[in-house]
Amino acid sequence: MDTHIQYSIREKRELIVANKSITVECPVRSRSSRKDKSNIPAIQQNSVVLKVSQDSTRDDIVTPSPFDLPSVNKSKIITRHKGTVAGKLNLPYINEVSVDDGLSPDEVNEDKKLLSLAVTSSIQPNTRKVYSLVSRMTGKIGGNGNGGAIYGELTIGSMQKIIDLMKKHTNFNKSSLFIDVGCGLGKPNLHVAQDPGVHFSYGVEMERVRWLLGMCNLNQVLDEAINQKSKEKTNIKDIIGHKCVIEHGDITDAEYLDPFTHVYMFDIGFPPKLFKKLSMMFNRSKSPYLICYHSPRVMINRFGFHVELIVQTQTSMHGSSEGHMGYIYKRVRSKPITMIKKKRLIISNNNKSIHCDPMFIPALKSSCRDLEIISKDVRQVVMSNLSCSRSTRNNIISPSK
Repeated sequence: MDTHIQYSIREKRELIVANKSITVECPVRSRSSRKDKSNIPAIQQNSVVLKVSQDSTRDDIVTPSPFDLPSVNKSKIITRHKGTVAGKLNLPYINEVSVDDGLSPDEVNEDKKLLSLAVTSSIQPNTRKVYSLVSRMTGKIGGNGNGGAIYGELTIGSMQKIIDLMKKHTNFNKSSLFIDVGCGLGKPNLHVAQDPGVHFSYGVEMERVRWLLGMCNLNQVLDEAINQKSKEKTNIKDIIGHKCVIEHGDITDAEYLDPFTHVYMFDIGFPPKLFKKLSMMFNRSKSPYLICYHSPRVMINRFGFHVELIVQTQTSMHGSSEGHMGYIYKRVRSKPITMIKKKRLIISNNNKSIHCDPMFIPALKSSCRDLEIISKDVRQVVMSNLSCSRSTRNNIISPSK
């Protein structure tokens, strides 16, 4: 028998878990103008429903099932200020709302704003500062790449929601090692460098223009980190993390995804050939977690990733109404994979011996250097690439002397 949770977005009601209820605070609004409610059960009106699997010890969560409720105790109205909604909701489990919930389009839009407020309230000040710098440098929309819409960027709220779930279900913390396959402008890498402040944030991008834009973003962030360091007093929540490396390269040059604990990829638009290669790389690695945007039917059944689903959540993107479901997987035990000639090296990192593919060793060592040295190297790379002279009509047609 499953356990169910019900809470209301715009009325103050109880949060009910099986036979035990706890209070959740949400804003109040009169619904007297509501259209015909005759076909909607009373316990389902004004509510968003989230279905959670029985085995809560494993944190297995299934897709929310609208209007799927058992008999529950009658909800009661509580009186608290509506401004406390963001702090009291269990943020990782907030579900999307739609007209299917019996709401008018205007009410849906307002409820989505409330949900957005609840999620973004958990964003740290240093993360907001980083996104401000990125927005000033390269704008909010990804773009600048082949394929158009598939190069979009998640909103800061959606990325924060993914990270909150990673922290809750995958032990994502300051000792984690994070890789973004196809990092683009580097926003996820810069985000996790702030929250939770991972030990190593690595991004690899094959398209040169987008890699260079990501390096420009990283350069701005490192400059701000140096400015902070020169100040006498800086709030600890405002300190910008800098253990981030963005490289121009092809991920398939590696044979393993070690030493990374969390493998992230915005894989919308990845070709099947790349999926198959990534599947082989992941399966022969020790990386325990995979975060992507394709369902188990694709990742497990079609491409053979040795994983199982932990949790999933809806995300949205800048500049469009497009949204994608984000999935967080964990590795499962499987038959031993036939090893290849290229061996993983064992290196010392943070006083620990870890396996590492040779492709990632220089970047891992680079991230351990002082901030000033890292910033100087990134600035030199950016300037050398931006200052490359373009061919002009004159020097093309002029005869050599």
